[in-house]
Amino acid sequence: MINFDHVSLRFQDKTIFHDLNLDIKKGERVSLIGGSGRGKTTLLKLVQGYLLPDSGTIKIYDEVLTSKSIHHLRKEMAWIPQNINLPVSKGIELMRLMDITDKSTSISIFLEELGLNASIIHDDFSKISGGQKQRIVISIVLSLDKSIILLDEPTSSLDDKSIKMLLKVMKSLENKTIVSASHNQVWNNQADKVIEL
Repeated sequence: MINFDHVSLRFQDKTIFHDLNLDIKKGERVSLIGGSGRGKTTLLKLVQGYLLPDSGTIKIYDEVLTSKSIHHLRKEMAWIPQNINLPVSKGIELMRLMDITDKSTSISIFLEELGLNASIIHDDFSKISGGQKQRIVISIVLSLDKSIILLDEPTSSLDDKSIKMLLKVMKSLENKTIVSASHNQVWNNQADKVIEL
């Protein structure tokens, strides 16, 4: 499904990965762990093709990731970043920007499953908490119904109750390959596989 074969990557004089091998199966829930600067976010960027390795190959669905193939492979992916800086001030504006207003029912269901009233999609981001904003973005991204879901510190702005709700939602998703970078032990305990970098 997602395969790294002898992948190496350097930034200037710093080696991020040397001869990295990993295999993530379809439908697997994987947590990437390790201290800051160990390459968790970088690995997620490699999967998306925003970075290409210096050597080695990355395969997604048995297709080698290249600057040409990534465009259609990326259509299978949903990305939820840690730092959510958006060019919009409301969830509904993000939906319009992404041209997914037809997904409003699905988004409303995810919002409610994450402990939010569906009407929050119309609230100004400056007037709600970081955790509420994070859950709005997660709900919108999950509504895209992609087969690969990539998350960078998905619990960073969430309290314990919200984390449990998010875990329940993620468990309910069928046939999704979920790869996340996280420092949260509760989140990592629910993974099928934990990879330490």
